[in-house]
Amino acid sequence: MGLKTTFLEEVGVVKTARRESESLLLLRAILKKQSLPPTDQERFLQLSRLNKVLLRATSILDVSPKIVDESNASAEEAMRLYELVSKTLEEEGISFAVIKSFDSLPDIGHDLDFLIPSSSDFHRARDILVNKFRVKVEGLTFCDMVVGKFSCFLPGFKHDFELYPTVSQLGEQHLDTREVMTNRKTSYVSGRRVWLTSDVDRVIIRVVHAMFRHNFLKLSDVLDFITLTSNCSSPEIMDAVDRAGIGDAFIFFLSTLDRFLKASQYDYPKLDLLRTDAERRFGRDKLGSLRRDRLVLPYRIPTFALLLLFLLKAGREASRGRLKSAFLCLFAPPLLLMDFAANALSGHRLW
Repeated sequence: MGLKTTFLEEVGVVKTARRESESLLLLRAILKKQSLPPTDQERFLQLSRLNKVLLRATSILDVSPKIVDESNASAEEAMRLYELVSKTLEEEGISFAVIKSFDSLPDIGHDLDFLIPSSSDFHRARDILVNKFRVKVEGLTFCDMVVGKFSCFLPGFKHDFELYPTVSQLGEQHLDTREVMTNRKTSYVSGRRVWLTSDVDRVIIRVVHAMFRHNFLKLSDVLDFITLTSNCSSPEIMDAVDRAGIGDAFIFFLSTLDRFLKASQYDYPKLDLLRTDAERRFGRDKLGSLRRDRLVLPYRIPTFALLLLFLLKAGREASRGRLKSAFLCLFAPPLLLMDFAANALSGHRLW
């Protein structure tokens, strides 16, 4: 196989048999700790990077020590960045919790995400970054500007640093962020004390980001969901999904993961339990007919499925009297299409 791929393959619009085969080979090898074919190691290396599993794939890939060292150094930089900013925010009495960034250890992505729901704390944190750390402020998509996200680079760091006031695509409601902050906890990551959300909130945030913000799933989502849900009971996950009003999206997420795991011949009994409990609580799977595409990672959620998920979410929000959230759910799909087109035309990678 050559390294050349078309643009539509790269952005996940066209899902070819070749990309599906590579995706499932890599997923199966990591899940079962099996070695990969010696040919096309470079392609699997690129696929591992793209799916945020490079360090977890080193035992099955012929990865050079230089690449491993660079990846470890990048992860260490992210921890130093966390330590630097978190210490300052804590000294200023600003409450925060890290979301997503440490869910895929030992792999860490290109950014650090801090959730700061308090409006006053958020603005104080942003001012500290701008005035004390002299950050380079990054541009945002229209949706990110509406939701109030702040993104920047600190001098001397390659990771970008992002502040979130909430977890949503356009401001629609998913979590009660006050409860998220009340239930946050400290943990130790690479020897550093970090503020994380509760285990259940980590599961919900992961699903919300995949289904309503990123609109795709990486291989890391498959692996991390197994790890995150192992620490939670099915009833507490169902209660959290119910409060978030994302029952339909959760079932779609579970069913998509189930397709990948079955194709990889990997058994995770808890996934079957979660699917059964979810359909009992939230109703039958309404989008089953839309999951017949190829299993290519990163997996771009079909556009029509996204449209239906936002419409179903809008209905649930309206029935609960959350009319502003319902309206934003109706407004989000055309903006997502515009955002996708703008990124595609500008040549930016969509994941």
